[in-house]
Amino acid sequence: MTAYDERLARVRDGMKAQGLATLILTPGAAMSYLTGFSEAGHERLIALIVPSTDARLFITPSLNAAQVRANPAGIGDVRVWDDAQGWESLLSEVIVDLTLDIGVVAVDDDMPARFALKIQQLMPTTPLRLASSAFAPLRAAKDTLELAALQHAADATDALIPVAFAACAAGATEMSVSLALQKALGEAGHESSFDSIVAAGQNGSSPHHHTGKTKMKTGDVVVLDFGARVEGYCGDITRVCALGKASDEARRVYDIVYRAHQAGVAAVDAGATAHDVDSAARRVIADAGYGEFFLHRTGHGIGLECHEAPNIVGGNRTPLQPGHCFSIEPGIYLPGKFGVRLENIVTVTESGSARVLNQAIPPELPIV
Repeated sequence: MTAYDERLARVRDGMKAQGLATLILTPGAAMSYLTGFSEAGHERLIALIVPSTDARLFITPSLNAAQVRANPAGIGDVRVWDDAQGWESLLSEVIVDLTLDIGVVAVDDDMPARFALKIQQLMPTTPLRLASSAFAPLRAAKDTLELAALQHAADATDALIPVAFAACAAGATEMSVSLALQKALGEAGHESSFDSIVAAGQNGSSPHHHTGKTKMKTGDVVVLDFGARVEGYCGDITRVCALGKASDEARRVYDIVYRAHQAGVAAVDAGATAHDVDSAARRVIADAGYGEFFLHRTGHGIGLECHEAPNIVGGNRTPLQPGHCFSIEPGIYLPGKFGVRLENIVTVTESGSARVLNQAIPPELPIV
């Protein structure tokens, strides 16, 4: 069996457990997971139909047909529609051929409403559900090929660290640093996992600051959050530096966040839960008196999507399993001053411990 055959078998087990008769997936992580193919159709429907027992098939507009037929999973049943015909009549034929309107149909969580609502109209008596119930637990535990791709993404992301630090200088703008990262990614033949966050000075106190035209100045603490996408899988790290000099407060806060990050990594152990990892990191920050300034969960799962299961957050009692991959990224955000967030990606090994995919985070605040 190929990796895609094995994934299909596991997904069908999940479908059975959830009482799902059919999956209808549009381009995105779920389609890519099962086929290795995902190409945006935009306003035109590209769909993968996965019955619980029968063979899979694609529905595609004619202008994407050649791409779909080359899908890595080797799915040969590709049914094509053209703009004059429209996709609704072709899907109606498939519904009749495979009796898709019998049983519960699940659609991917990110399917555009223009497709989901029309599918519901074509099968008015068929219950529609979200496919994540069958996918999330399976996609959370990465297989060997996925772990290799995630390591490649981590390596490519690490290679950007010196680029980011070199671009940070008094007078440079946040956007110029982001563009330097984008240029380096393109030259390496990679895409970005997400829009890079470059947050200088007080902008760093906003965890998801929108990179803009702010000019950096000596003494600024700069938050740099970026990632490379390699083989469809995402990298994601956050580093922090100071320009020219750093205040005692900045050094102290960096040290606290560094120790919180280390505590989170150390908490990954056999029998640990996502809650345990979050608590370990959060406790260090709270004990230092900055608990109210840690504004978000400690981490998120990563894979074909930058944010997926498992969420490393308080109250999530999900046991960590071998193959789980997630970020550990505690932070402290001081309004009007600066922010510090330190992030690496880890995976859970067969023994239950953490293996860090990225380069070690500097134990002291880097000065550039």
